[in-house]
Amino acid sequence: MKEKAKQAGVIPGDRLAVSEEFLPGQHTYDDSGLIRALVAGSVQKDAKNMEISVKPAVEPEVIKVDDWVTGQVEGAQANSANVHIYFHNGKPTYKDFSGMLTLRGLSGGGRGMRRTTPVKPGDIVRCRVFSLVNGIIHLTIDEPDMGVVAALCGNCGKPLLRGNPTRAKCDECGNVEERKLARDFGTTPIEP
Repeated sequence: MKEKAKQAGVIPGDRLAVSEEFLPGQHTYDDSGLIRALVAGSVQKDAKNMEISVKPAVEPEVIKVDDWVTGQVEGAQANSANVHIYFHNGKPTYKDFSGMLTLRGLSGGGRGMRRTTPVKPGDIVRCRVFSLVNGIIHLTIDEPDMGVVAALCGNCGKPLLRGNPTRAKCDECGNVEERKLARDFGTTPIEP
């Protein structure tokens, strides 16, 4: 059972207790018999386990596998694209996250078939995080809800509108472009 301490807030290095009273818990450390705060936050005492810990004032934003993100394609190659992430699980992120979008298997048939481009630089895409290896956020748009949610015409720069599941059309100049479109392409408001 956890109970809140009377102490409103602590900063790193503040004395919380002596080691005879409590064991150091999360975000605390033992400094020669004194238990001190490791982060800024509020003190929590666990009387059952005789442990004292600090609940951080600010939880770090962490992207995990199976989260979904929305961002802008900054560069695209045949098998991958770099995506600057602006939204994490539908909420704005103010961190400087970027991920690598895997495009293998999305660019169209095999040998002798015409290649399509699933995404182009400047497109707004919704992606699923499928891996976090070597500090890289690996993204995919294989699901029907994932893919390009907004794009501009490569010819005149006006917004593209849905033509069919894989093509978007510009009402201004009539240009048709192929993309891997999300199910709600063109209907989701995109905030700047």
